[in-house]
Amino acid sequence: MRNANIWLTLLCAGAAATADAHSHLRSSTPTEGSTIAPPTQVLLGFSEVSQLTALTLVPGSGRARKVAPLPQQPAQQLRVGLPMLTPGAWSLTWRVIGADGHVTHGTVHFTVK
Repeated sequence: MRNANIWLTLLCAGAAATADAHSHLRSSTPTEGSTIAPPTQVLLGFSEVSQLTALTLVPGSGRARKVAPLPQQPAQQLRVGLPMLTPGAWSLTWRVIGADGHVTHGTVHFTVK
């Protein structure tokens, strides 16, 4: 029984370490929920080196538009120039491939004043 508990503990610890291995957004400029002057670029900071594969801007009531060009090299801090943004609510949707090969994605919401 004692050996079974040891193996169960090791299995759970390994699963937890694997779950945390994916790339997670740690910081962004603009920040989630911020109200800012029109930004000229976005800065995304990840928990590990990541390759940005998609970046999309969506105005509050408008059509999505892809942002390009994207950085060609993987990095932990990714910087991308933005087109001129009009005042209002915006969503910035991103997708990356982490160093572990897993795809993660998310959205940052902000308002341009």
